[in-house]
Amino acid sequence: MERIEKFISNLSLRLNSENNLSDITWTMCETSDLFLTAFLDFFFPGVPFGEIYLEREVADDNCRPDFQFEHDGKKYLIECKIYDTKQHFDYVKHYKIAPEQLGYITNYPMVKEGFVIHTWTELHTYLTKRIPQQELELWNGYLEYLKRVCYIFIPEQPMNLDGMFSLYTFYRSLDEVIVCDSDKYTSIFCGKSNTYYGSGLKLSPKNGAMGKYFQVKFKKTRLKQTIGWIGVYFEREHPQICIGFDYWNDWGKPVYNLLCDNLEKTKKGKYHDGFYEDGGAIWFDFNKAEKFNSLDSVSKQIALLKTYFNEVLETIYKIKQES
Repeated sequence: MERIEKFISNLSLRLNSENNLSDITWTMCETSDLFLTAFLDFFFPGVPFGEIYLEREVADDNCRPDFQFEHDGKKYLIECKIYDTKQHFDYVKHYKIAPEQLGYITNYPMVKEGFVIHTWTELHTYLTKRIPQQELELWNGYLEYLKRVCYIFIPEQPMNLDGMFSLYTFYRSLDEVIVCDSDKYTSIFCGKSNTYYGSGLKLSPKNGAMGKYFQVKFKKTRLKQTIGWIGVYFEREHPQICIGFDYWNDWGKPVYNLLCDNLEKTKKGKYHDGFYEDGGAIWFDFNKAEKFNSLDSVSKQIALLKTYFNEVLETIYKIKQES
């Protein structure tokens, strides 16, 4: 991924609210006339817009549409939603416009009689087919940003129900993996494991991840008690098991800060590929997937995961002792 493309897509890691999405989209419209034309054609097909001035969040009494502009003496509005369900179809009355002059886009399916409502997935598909070669990196960056913020999934192959039970088995088996006690650390199930509120790791089935939080206390060291996450990203053809510690206070920050200060000390272990920082978290990726899949019993697979889990904690403990 080229730098400009990566720069824009990485904005999704921090700028991922509804307002952020509208701000980034407005910036794209201001940057590229070709993007602006495609964006407006998506909502108002067949209207021959010329040069327009797209305004962002201009308040009028209690109304504040995300975008508005005028063309041929008419006012046009665009309202953007991700998961907010407080609708604003009353804009047509307030601004005295026809329903076809209100572009509406959500991240969930909905119907409102008399209005055309689009989804961000539809916009992603529409724009993907219209990328100009001379602005390839710019558009690709925005589309990747959009895909991440709106959790857009474009399926490429049919489903197979037979594999789903393995995910359930994996999730339930994690209880046995994360509970351990040694002379260096104690790890237990974390009561926050069914929620991500307060954590920087917003991991759930909606973004293709399933796992559990654990609480680890390192002994004979000044490293504070830490909350980590172990689970699997299954939104890819070859799922990735990993362990992560985020940068948030009262969660993974002690380990995150320690390892960020010692990134040069990372090295491949027997069961992980070393640690790295990505998206506000430190990660250890499991590297024995083939062996895991070849084992002929769940108990052997749990034992392998437990060995991986302990190797990660041993690595953290060692780096703390050396620092």
